[in-house]
Amino acid sequence: EDAKNSATSATLDLKSAQLNVSKAEDDLQNAQDDLASHNIRAPFSGVIGKVDIETGDRISSNGAVATIITDQKIAEVSLNEVDISKVKVGQKATLTFDAIDNLTITGTVTEVDLLGTVNQGVVNYTVKIAFDVNDDRVKTGMSLSAAIVSETKQNVVRVPNSAVKSQGNTSYVEAQNSNGTIVQIPVQTGLSNDEFTEITSGLNEGDSFISRTITPSSNTTSSQQTPSLFGGGTRAVQGGGANFRSQTR
Repeated sequence: EDAKNSATSATLDLKSAQLNVSKAEDDLQNAQDDLASHNIRAPFSGVIGKVDIETGDRISSNGAVATIITDQKIAEVSLNEVDISKVKVGQKATLTFDAIDNLTITGTVTEVDLLGTVNQGVVNYTVKIAFDVNDDRVKTGMSLSAAIVSETKQNVVRVPNSAVKSQGNTSYVEAQNSNGTIVQIPVQTGLSNDEFTEITSGLNEGDSFISRTITPSSNTTSSQQTPSLFGGGTRAVQGGGANFRSQTR
């Protein structure tokens, strides 16, 4: 009987010890997680060129703590809350520089802020773009413009933006029929960029339309305002592809 009681007690002691070990392992993992959350990690390797904080300083979630010098050049651009929803990591971008004429560098979006900053009531988000190639003429702090390709479609019918007009909720383009009368052609539009708008229905490749309406100036002697064809007229074209971009400076 004594041996049986001793075995039962030993079993209970073993289970208690196992529970203590499990609790200690959980405590260790929690401590390691807490330690990791106190480390600041850069998204790329490099050499610290400047430290912007001191011991005891309080920093915000988007505050700068240091400047890292790296061979991989990174551009930071700011997008508003409307455009940021279209931007994702991995999208391609084209960069141009105010101080360097005729320089265009392609890049790739590597990071998109999840938390925006509010400035004068406008919410902006920082997007980081890694250069595909380095150019020694590009220096830290230079101003640039970025065009991020948010969506690409191939083999679309597209027209210049100036050709698309709207009335209420209806979009249309104008065309000149055989007797010279200007008529409206209802169209359905798709994606657009700074130059072109995709036409998903209403126009076919090769159809003629008015790409721009020129209104006579106030000092003209003509009292009749007749829309004219810009450059003799334009035909709808089906391009090999169109990139639709979100742009920022």
